[in-house]
Amino acid sequence: MKSRVPTLKHVIPSQGRDRVREVTSLGDEVFVMRRYSQQVEVYDAETFTLQRHITVPGIRSSCSGLAACAVNHCIYASDWDNDIIHRVELSGSNAVKTWSVARGPIGLSVNKAHNLVLTCRYVNKLQEYTTDGSLVREICLQAGVKRPWHAIQLSTGHYVVRSV
Repeated sequence: MKSRVPTLKHVIPSQGRDRVREVTSLGDEVFVMRRYSQQVEVYDAETFTLQRHITVPGIRSSCSGLAACAVNHCIYASDWDNDIIHRVELSGSNAVKTWSVARGPIGLSVNKAHNLVLTCRYVNKLQEYTTDGSLVREICLQAGVKRPWHAIQLSTGHYVVRSV
C-alpha cells in the first residue's frame, strides 16, 4: 500500500502587527488566535474560508496557548499576562468560563481523560484541570528542565515536555 504524503494546504498570513499566535483544529474547523485580538477566527478546514469569530473577553496580546477538546466540545486559550485559562463552549452559546492558574501559562494540550494539560513556564510545573477548571494534579518538573514550553501526556500516562 502506498502512503500519502501530506501537502501544505494553506498558509495563514499575518495581518500587520496582528500575527498568528496560536492555531488548533476540531472536526472540520480551524481556530486561529492573533496577537492583539480578543477574537478567535474560525475557518472551514477544507476551503479555509472564514466562518465566524468567537470573542474571548479579557484576552488580548497574551494568548500563549490554544487547544481543542472534541468530547467537551470546547476550546481553551491560555492568558500569559493574567495567569488565566479561558474555556469557550462551542455548542452555539460561545459561553466563556475562566479560572486562575500558576504563573506563565503557555502550552496547552488535552489528554486521554479529556482534561486540560497546562505548561506553566515561570514556576516550572505542569497542571492538569478538568473541563470545569478543577485542579486534578500538579507536577513539579525536575531541576534539569528549564523554561518548559509545551507538554503532552502519552497513553502510558507519562509526559513529554518540550523546553526551550
